Amino acid sequence: MRARTNGKAGGRPGGMSRGGASIQDVAREAKVSIATVSRVVNQPTLVTEETSSRVRDAIKKLGYVPNAYAQGLSGRGGKVLGIVLPDIFGEFYSELLRGADGEARRLGYHLLVSSDAHDHGHPTRTENLAFGLIDGLALMMTEPNVELWRETLDAALPTVVLDAEVSEPGVDSVSVDNTEGTREATEHLLSTTPPDRCFFVGGPKENFDTKARAEVFCATLATAGRPCTEPQVSCGEYSVDWGRAWGRERQRGAGLKGCAVLAANDEIALGVMQAAQEAGLRVPEDLKIVGFDDTRLATLVRPSLSTVRVPLQDVGAAAVRLLVERVTDSEKPATRMKVGTKLVIRESSR
Repeated sequence: MRARTNGKAGGRPGGMSRGGASIQDVAREAKVSIATVSRVVNQPTLVTEETSSRVRDAIKKLGYVPNAYAQGLSGRGGKVLGIVLPDIFGEFYSELLRGADGEARRLGYHLLVSSDAHDHGHPTRTENLAFGLIDGLALMMTEPNVELWRETLDAALPTVVLDAEVSEPGVDSVSVDNTEGTREATEHLLSTTPPDRCFFVGGPKENFDTKARAEVFCATLATAGRPCTEPQVSCGEYSVDWGRAWGRERQRGAGLKGCAVLAANDEIALGVMQAAQEAGLRVPEDLKIVGFDDTRLATLVRPSLSTVRVPLQDVGAAAVRLLVERVTDSEKPATRMKVGTKLVIRESSR
C-alpha cells in the first residue's frame, strides 16, 4: 500500500490525535519508541508494567487521544513497517520493493510505502507515513540530508537505513559494496581500451553510490598507471536523457569512437548507447559500454548490456529482516550490512 505524499496519513498529519498531541510527542515524553507507545495503547500485556506506567503518564500529561483508525488496525493484528524511498518509479525501486515486501510478508508484516519524489516543497518526508500505525521504519538515503536524518531520529522509531553507512547507536544499515563490481568493470574496459579513453558517467554528484563508484573507477585507472583526469568523470542524473546528452556532447568534441564508458546505472548506459548509434558508431566495435544494477533493461536492449549486478531484491529483504529484528529487540548491537556487486559481461563490451 502506498502512502499519499501530501503529508497526511489516517486523516491527520504525522499520526496526530484528535487531542492535538501526537504519538511522537508521547514517545519523546516517555523516552520510548513509537512502537512501544502503540503497544501500550493496543496490546499492553506485551509491555512491562514500569514502561507501561511511564507511557500512560505521558499520555495523560499530554492529553493524547489515540487515532481510532490506528487502533482498528492494531485490533485486527496488523503489524506494519514503513519504508521511505527517494522515488518508486523505475525497475531499481520496484525490484528493491519486491524484495522488501516479500520478506515482510514472510515475517508476518505489512509494508507501507512512501516516496518524496514529487514533494520538493518540504525537506523532510518521514511525516508522510502514518507513524501511529508503523512499528519500524526503513529509510533510503541516497545523499546527505541533515533535516531528514534529524526528523528520523526524533521519531524514535526502530530504524534501518538503506544506501548510507551510519554510526548512530541502535540504527542498522544496509548498503551496496560498490568496490568489487566497479573495479571488475573498470579493469574489464581497460583490457581493451587505453586508460585515457575510459570514462565514468555518473548520477548526481552528491549521491553516495555515484561518489563511491567514481572513486573506485579513478583508483583503478591510477593502478593502471594513469591518474584520473577531471574530464574522465562526469555527474548528472540517473536517466537515459543524461546519458544521451553526455554522449552527444562527447561526440561533438573529441568523439566517442575508441572510448569505453562505465555508467553509474543501466539507464545512463542506454542513453550513451543511443548517442553512439545516432552518430553511426557500432557497440562494442567502436565504443564499449558497461552499466550498473543489472536491471531487466540490460537484457532487453540490443546489443545486450554488460553491467554490474546489484542484488536489489536482496537489499530490500535484508533491510526488512534487520528492521524486524530491531523491532523485536531494540537493545541489540547495530548491524552494518554490505551487499556485494559483480560484473556481468554481455555484448556491449565484448
